[in-house]
Amino acid sequence: MPAQRFAILKAGTANRETREREGDFDRMFLRLLAEAGQVWDVHDVEHGQFPPDPSAYDGFVLTGSSAAAYDERPWLRSLFDLVRASHARSQTLLGVCFGHQVLAQALGGDVRPNPLGWDVGVGELRLTPDAARIPGLAAAPHPIRVCELHLDAVVRLPPQAVTLASSRHTACEAFALGPRALGVQGHPEFDTEAIRVALAKLRGAGLLCEEQAARGAATLALEPDREFLRGWLRGFLREGSRIQAA
Repeated sequence: MPAQRFAILKAGTANRETREREGDFDRMFLRLLAEAGQVWDVHDVEHGQFPPDPSAYDGFVLTGSSAAAYDERPWLRSLFDLVRASHARSQTLLGVCFGHQVLAQALGGDVRPNPLGWDVGVGELRLTPDAARIPGLAAAPHPIRVCELHLDAVVRLPPQAVTLASSRHTACEAFALGPRALGVQGHPEFDTEAIRVALAKLRGAGLLCEEQAARGAATLALEPDREFLRGWLRGFLREGSRIQAA
């Protein structure tokens, strides 16, 4: 059997402190997701570098970004086209944070700023009944803890998509559209130090008040479920995520 081949569609750049400590988004996702025997490439789509033959891949991972899924940017329109064509070919699509929002927007949903504002910290996700029918989530911790760093949110799902998880702050923390498209709002690739740096930067820029920053910082005492998330997402890339009949 030929090796599975995946590509990271790098849609943004981590802040300097995080890059110096952990590498940029592509390095973080390779550590999180890549398994022995797989082939991985990186395409810097934010700067117009798209795969010349998208059909050559088994699937794509869409990263975070400082852009918004509803922006009018040429590279973003090209990314939407790639997502739609890949979904039509039944290639695997995993979107994280901005990538999660791009999957929703490109495939018929809607993304908008969350009226509750920024969510920055370690969030606690509650699974939906649909999630309970996915084998890869059967052993999920309750709640699932994940690093959060986002302002926008999926406010309407694409047709036939199902919500898998929600939180107090965000109604759609994860969704599936068929067995080969999965969006995850949180950041399984981040550790709490990355969030600590982000909190300081947002506070310094006046985007978070002192109370919001303190509330986010207090959640950093919680330990994200990174090993569970790694296993779940690796399994999704290998095998998909078909929901079993009730």
